[in-house]
Amino acid sequence: MPGVIVTPIVRQFRALAPEVNVQVLHTAPTDQVDYLLDGRVDVCFVRLPLPVDTFEIVPLFPESRVAALSDEHPLAQAQTVHITELTPYRLLQDSADVPEWRGTDFDAAAARNRPETERPTSIEESLEAVASGTGFIVVPAGLAGFYRRPDIRYVQLAGVAPRMVALAYAKNRKMPSIDQFARIVIAALGSA
Repeated sequence: MPGVIVTPIVRQFRALAPEVNVQVLHTAPTDQVDYLLDGRVDVCFVRLPLPVDTFEIVPLFPESRVAALSDEHPLAQAQTVHITELTPYRLLQDSADVPEWRGTDFDAAAARNRPETERPTSIEESLEAVASGTGFIVVPAGLAGFYRRPDIRYVQLAGVAPRMVALAYAKNRKMPSIDQFARIVIAALGSA
């Protein structure tokens, strides 16, 4: 998952369980559920909420969210922006991802929001749209650290709830090695 460094955790797990074949796969936030459900991965670092209720969840830590703005955006130089300051601007993602972005007139805000078929479908497309000045997106701070661009400013966002980072695995994937891995993750990243 972009924004979470797992190398020390994987090294420790490999040392404690050398008999387990460990492969690290990069997943996009939109792929995580599919990778878990179809068995491509046994465990996955995720940002909650997950859209289905078939996973064991190990909450790890809350992660603040930031606004991705064009470097030419009027608020791009601010240290912190309250979500209500962004209501005049176009949100380039599903507004359900940012329920706090309602402002005083939710219907007007929703009308400014693009239809789902016109929204960017990947983080890269979203950032390209942000850089072009089309609108803004709200992302977890760890994701912002992963996707650095000179034409985008990430501004701390007030008035929005953080996202919980967690370890997830399918409930039907009960294995001692998963439990051992989860204990290492909790020790390394803390449990919420």
